[in-house]
Amino acid sequence: MNTKETQLQEMLTQLRTRLLVMFAAVDIAMNESCDALQNSNKGKARAVIDGDRVINDKENEIDELALSILIRNQPVAHDLRLVVGALRMVGELERIGDEAVGIAFRVLDIEDKVPSVVINAVAPLIEKAQSLFQAVNAMFKNATSDDVFSICEQKNDISKLELEALHQIMDKLGKLPEENCGSDESCSLSQGILITRSLNRICGRSINLAEQVYFIENGINIKHKKKNQCVATT
Repeated sequence: MNTKETQLQEMLTQLRTRLLVMFAAVDIAMNESCDALQNSNKGKARAVIDGDRVINDKENEIDELALSILIRNQPVAHDLRLVVGALRMVGELERIGDEAVGIAFRVLDIEDKVPSVVINAVAPLIEKAQSLFQAVNAMFKNATSDDVFSICEQKNDISKLELEALHQIMDKLGKLPEENCGSDESCSLSQGILITRSLNRICGRSINLAEQVYFIENGINIKHKKKNQCVATT
């Protein structure tokens, strides 16, 4: 292996490492924001908001490194796919971090405790969001795409969970006495609707990440494709 090839492999290793660090930072932000929601922990919500700077810094670092690899080394095949995939993945990771921050802000905007109806309504979506993200993280860490189609096939399940959560929250909102319109309880329930949307987007972006892992490992874009339409390249 010549000096240039050695340098490329070292930079690619650094790129993967930084992506894994960003995955970990986003995972922490998502889990902490959900914990803050479920326990009405405003201190933890503030910590998530303050920690967003770390995720943004990681995005910039990875962007710069990936572009440097493209310019200086002109990678091909799997190496090129890793760089292109990294540039796509950092955007998705950063936006999941933004959704976690959004949830944290909703917790702060709710007076006193988060209503139990909101916590119960979004609990299945929280579990789904966390499990999907962890599955994608493991796929990237282990350089495997075996689970990608089972992940992508969960889109309908996610939509159903969102609709069920929205129905529960809006049903409670609709049963409030007319004089409670604009009350703290009404506003808290409205925040629950926005939280539900954020969790749905986290799930969707996790699926986007899974598609990028498949692209890196197999060389094809599976967005809008079925399993039998996918033929791996070198």
